[in-house]
Amino acid sequence: APHKWLALATVLAWGAVAFGNVPGLQVYVVKQAERFTPQAVDVASGLNIAAFNLGIAGAAWAGGLIVTHLGLMHTPWIGALVVLVSLGLTFWSGRLDRRSGIPARTHGPMAVGH
Repeated sequence: APHKWLALATVLAWGAVAFGNVPGLQVYVVKQAERFTPQAVDVASGLNIAAFNLGIAGAAWAGGLIVTHLGLMHTPWIGALVVLVSLGLTFWSGRLDRRSGIPARTHGPMAVGH
């Protein structure tokens, strides 16, 4: 790369965008476990991280299949489709939370930890 600082900035931004949601989702999973299965909070937390790892492995495998069988040019629109499905699932999850009486968060950032 002719501009190493630009490559570094790109990798940092990519990491922030790709994995910046993990702490918030982990807090969400723990709060849900505390509400529904307080005796299994640690299990829920571990399963959440395991699901992330399975998602990473599965996406790498699927990406390889896409490139092998359809070609590299098809990865952007398939990636966009995955993002749209993810947004749909996110909105559906919020709807289910509202339906089950989980209040929407209206205050600022909260401290994580005990």
